[in-house]
Amino acid sequence: MNLKIKSMKFKIILLLFSFVSLSLKAQEKKVTTFHRMLILNEKNELLVVKIKNQNIWVTPGLYQNTKQSIQEGMDSIAKTYGIKVSNIELRGIYGVKAPSKNYFSTRNLFVMKTKSKHSKLPEIIDKAEWVSIKESEKFINIPYVNWFIQDVFHNPKTIRFGTVEKQLIEGKLTSKIVEQFYNF
Repeated sequence: MNLKIKSMKFKIILLLFSFVSLSLKAQEKKVTTFHRMLILNEKNELLVVKIKNQNIWVTPGLYQNTKQSIQEGMDSIAKTYGIKVSNIELRGIYGVKAPSKNYFSTRNLFVMKTKSKHSKLPEIIDKAEWVSIKESEKFINIPYVNWFIQDVFHNPKTIRFGTVEKQLIEGKLTSKIVEQFYNF
């Protein structure tokens, strides 16, 4: 009888521990880091790209993983466009929050140069265009991405910071600035 009670207590404690662990795991925030590449050609035009099968225009970039350094990742992305990049400068570190999804992402913006014209496209990209920085506002249709890019180019020779919040409302992506952009 005593052994049965101990066994039952152990099972209850184990079950309780498992439940608490699962609850804590479910509450963990998903945190990512994305490196946005602002690639300028010799005419100071920005490379903008359209994602295949979607009406989304952005600039090239990559989510950081554990397999590559930041430099290796950017070189790898540039290579998928048939270009080489140089003079890479970190120009912005922004936060993107999505409270409904318990999500936070750090977005690093790097400005870089290329002397190459893109000669190919990655499989996930439908089109690529070189446009003026001002004209890029008409192409890039994710509001906070536009804000970050314009902020970086309107504030040269400094690193910019700030945070935005995004959410999907009735199928439309909305954004708002929750921490004004600033120099550090």
